[in-house]
Amino acid sequence: MGSSVRVHTRLTYLRHLIVSLAQARDIDRTLLVFSHDYYDEEINALVRSIDFAKVMQIFYPYSIQTHPNEFPGVDPNDCPRDARLEQAIKLKCNNALHPDLHGHYREAKYTQTKHHWWWKANRIFNQLQCTAGHTGMVVFLEEDHYVAEDFLHMLHLLRSTADRSCPHCEILCLGTYLKTYQYHSTGDKVEITPWHSSMHNMGMVFNRTVWNNIMELQEQFCAYDDYNWDYSLLHLSQNRPGREKFRVILCKGPRVFHIGECGIHHKKSNCNASTVISKVQKLLQNAKGYMFPSRVSTTISAGGAKHNKKLTKGNGGWGDIRDQELCTNMTKVDRQPRRYVQYA
Repeated sequence: MGSSVRVHTRLTYLRHLIVSLAQARDIDRTLLVFSHDYYDEEINALVRSIDFAKVMQIFYPYSIQTHPNEFPGVDPNDCPRDARLEQAIKLKCNNALHPDLHGHYREAKYTQTKHHWWWKANRIFNQLQCTAGHTGMVVFLEEDHYVAEDFLHMLHLLRSTADRSCPHCEILCLGTYLKTYQYHSTGDKVEITPWHSSMHNMGMVFNRTVWNNIMELQEQFCAYDDYNWDYSLLHLSQNRPGREKFRVILCKGPRVFHIGECGIHHKKSNCNASTVISKVQKLLQNAKGYMFPSRVSTTISAGGAKHNKKLTKGNGGWGDIRDQELCTNMTKVDRQPRRYVQYA
């Protein structure tokens, strides 16, 4: 079993994620790959201190931090985000002829999110020596996630249920975004439904076979005008020639939680990490009696209107030809130099 954790700069959240991972049963049988887009000694020391599982650190080599004044960071000659096309052409700024679908020019902090996710997935499935023979599942986590102690147990139940009831389910999902949690009724329930990016992107799990299916459509992923990796995957899912959309089997009672109230998409004025973390910890404490079910019951859902709504266009932020080319080139890199890899 492999788990991949995408890390930016939020040490407090990462510390709590690591604490939750340490408490998970069978975590010692897992390889944890921490993928960083920011080099920070304190964060690196925290990751290196992990002694409950095999750990590896990889570093995204095209980050804003390592390219502060040039692409894929912010080049001084980049077009201002809100410049009109005529203005941009007069300024002769970079990529003037290619704003995104909303008429805006690139913002490096947003494009980095999709680049980093794509680089990390390519690295794990196609480039790392230690994962070259791994045919099992890879769990995709973020620095601001928190896992339940039975998340690996539930993953095995999801896998065996999928093998039995939904062999065409490509994606497993351990997290769902709920406002209320009723583990007495949902702790042992799973659902099969069409995969949707904004609902099933937390604690997402798939294997090399599914990755190879994604790779067949890599050009669509890289050309799609959306800076979100999950919406770009949704675009692939809805446009697979001769094939159905991705299907997901998910826990009705989530085993992965989002604790990041403060971040790139979350601008709450009362950003207090400890409040949310305490809430999740209390929730899991109260749900203890419903963890580690011996079996699960399955419902099949056609999904609501949101699940099945066809994407007509992306969210933008990805009109720059340079971003599209960098994305495409990441899949062509064979083994990258070992200097980008740090073993903990």
